[in-house]
Amino acid sequence: MAGHSPSRWSDETVLAAYRRIVASVDAPPASVLAAAQAAFLARDLDAEIAQLVGDSRAVAGAAVFESVRSEPDVAQGRWLLSFEGGGIQAEIEVEDREEGVRLIGLLSGTAVDDCYLESAGDRRGVEVDGLGRFVIDDVAHGPIRLRCRSLTGARVITAWVTV
Repeated sequence: MAGHSPSRWSDETVLAAYRRIVASVDAPPASVLAAAQAAFLARDLDAEIAQLVGDSRAVAGAAVFESVRSEPDVAQGRWLLSFEGGGIQAEIEVEDREEGVRLIGLLSGTAVDDCYLESAGDRRGVEVDGLGRFVIDDVAHGPIRLRCRSLTGARVITAWVTV
């Protein structure tokens, strides 16, 4: 900037130079970036939450419905999760396989226009047939949820569960 008159530098040019310097010398901490990403992902606050109403995981050999656990027991093989809310019911059979988790589901109540499976760092479309059935293969162990939109435009998100 030496040798240039102050009138040749616009405010935008100076701010852009400062941004480049700060980005290279003092980038935002990873926790700030993670918080910003979480805020961006929470942008759909109008969506209704479909609560977990059943989890058929076995306890001491007996199949019962109980609240979801934070850690999956990968040796369980298969269990059923049931969600309800926003006019949509979701029944999801979780099958633990060698190549990952397989989800076999049925959405009922309101017809669904589109649906996505969200997991840590991933979002993929779910193909739902005319009867509300779907199959999702190769799901990684960890937290998942479904995000659906009905034909009427209502948005429903299941609570996070760990598979």
